Formats: sequence, C-alpha cells, structure tokens
Amino acid sequence: MTTFRSLMSIAVIVTAGIASANLAPAEARDHGRIVRGHGPGGGFIAGRHVSREPGSATVTRGRANANGRGYLQQRTTQRGDGTVSNHVERQYRNGKTVERNGSVTRNPDGSVSRERSRTGASGNSQNSWSTIYRTDDGYQRSRGATTSQGRGYNATRDVSVSDDSVQVNRNATTNSGRSVSSSRTYPRPQ
Repeated sequence: MTTFRSLMSIAVIVTAGIASANLAPAEARDHGRIVRGHGPGGGFIAGRHVSREPGSATVTRGRANANGRGYLQQRTTQRGDGTVSNHVERQYRNGKTVERNGSVTRNPDGSVSRERSRTGASGNSQNSWSTIYRTDDGYQRSRGATTSQGRGYNATRDVSVSDDSVQVNRNATTNSGRSVSSSRTYPRPQ
C-alpha cells in the first residue's frame, strides 16, 4: 500500500541519515540499521531505528518481504513522576493496525497501579487495570477488565497474615451481574 511504502521509505531515509551523522547531543542518542537478505519466502528488507532522550525512548522497526507481507512498528517508552508507560503501534502492509498501551505507576500512598489496553486489527479492544497496596497485616489487590463487546469483571483479593495463618478473601463481579466470593485460611509452618 502507498501509505506503508511511504512510511517505510521515511524510516529508511531517517535511519540512513542518522547513521551518517558524526555528532549528536550528549543527552540524545540515535542509531539504526538496514538489513537486506533472502529467506524461505524470498527477498526481504528490514530496518530498525532507536532514538533516546532523557526520560523517553522510541524504537521504530519495519520489514517488507517480496511476497507482499510486512509491517512498520513504533514503540515509545516514557519515564517520569513515578510512571513508566509504553505505546506500541504496528501497521501491516494491508493497512490494518494494532495498538497496545501500558503503564505502571507508583502512587504517593505506596500502592502500585498497572493499566493495559489493546486494540486489534479488527477494531476490538480490551482494557485491564490493577492496583496493589500494603495493609497493616498483608496486602490487597484490586483488578478489573473490560472489552469492546461489553464483557468485563472487577475483583479484589485481600491477604491477611498472622503468626500462625494466612487468610485470603476473594470477591469478583462480572458485568453480567454474576458474583463469586471465597474465604480461605492457610496454616503457616512453624
């Protein structure tokens, strides 16, 4: 497709330009390479370019085969304020795109939160999240997920630790209204 070819051409040009540069700022680093070869399916060309700056990095890669298959992918990672996040977008030669997002955050109260999302080539999406934090006698974890088709759930797990046992309480509820709960106590070895 024209769009894919244009993007692949830009990636090749940028990679070649950076590879020929002699100087770059100390805080920013770029490098890349292009590979041509032959495999079981015929000839191919592949490229990879990495750009790093304080707090962020972007990796662009692509591959085009003689049989008409190929992809162009960009992955961006950012760090700051207690959060690490990733965004990945891959475009195939047939024009379809897949996206993924994820982040991990250390919150001021000491808990850690994680979020993920994905959109497939057909447009369907899934989202999930979780938070885990310490309690006075153990920890608690809350998590959930939803899909573009309306499915999903919310769940919690509470773990309490004493000198001679560990108690685990679980609760979960689906978007359809179904709920499940359980409580178990496990002895601790002396």
